[in-house]
Amino acid sequence: MTVNSETNTGASPAPANNPLDSARITALLDEAGESWRNLTVLDSTGSTNADLVELAERGDAATGAVVVANTQTAGRGRLGRSWESPAGGSLSWSVMLRAPDTALGFAPMLVGLAVARAIRNRTNLQVGLKWPNDVILDGKKLAGFLSERVSGGVVVGCGINVGLSAQDLDVPDATSLADHGALPAREDLLITCLQELSVLETRWREGSFSGEATGLLEQYRAACVTLGSAVTVDLPDGERVVGTAQTVDADVRLVVITDSGAKHISAGDVTHIRPATA
Repeated sequence: MTVNSETNTGASPAPANNPLDSARITALLDEAGESWRNLTVLDSTGSTNADLVELAERGDAATGAVVVANTQTAGRGRLGRSWESPAGGSLSWSVMLRAPDTALGFAPMLVGLAVARAIRNRTNLQVGLKWPNDVILDGKKLAGFLSERVSGGVVVGCGINVGLSAQDLDVPDATSLADHGALPAREDLLITCLQELSVLETRWREGSFSGEATGLLEQYRAACVTLGSAVTVDLPDGERVVGTAQTVDADVRLVVITDSGAKHISAGDVTHIRPATA
């Protein structure tokens, strides 16, 4: 396991307050027995996803390569949205995963499941997953994911709101761990995320990358609070689907039951109209 600590020369100057401790990350990884390769800790960068995509396209990112940054100045979310990470307030990281092309669609769900489990383990907060790529808490967004296909695999980026207050976030539907009285060290949270992902990725790989056969898809469904909820889904082509989210199918599409029948949705912006009832 190699941890590199550096500053991306194309980014803004590194912030001075509360930087990530690369030495502590190294010690925690060694203690946990994890073997994530080429883990790079940046003081500041534009986007951890962009950094790792560039490494992957050069052939310099093996499975499990990780880039984590103290702050992001040009982070990206779905549909072209920005995701900025002020110094010390968020945990921004990206991981390289390799799998057959037909299985890569499940990779973001795998990372989401790992992050949700890690947050529960570290904070005891009962977070849930919102299809396709959010972790939510009390109906508000706590973390988000962005996946980008690269040659032979996929880069999945994750941003977790850790120490930012609701006022700092300045987004009505966003929240943070600090807002709920939890403030784990970002180094500890990162290691727990990687430990959980290691367990899930091993199971996925040893099960021929089948979310269904390994039971991982069922675990995702169990954690997904979208299922059973009344939803509206805005599709990329401008169509709006209204109905009840029933399940996530084997192709990780959201199945929504509408007045005109079942719709299998591969991409869209989901709004929960009414949460699922127990």
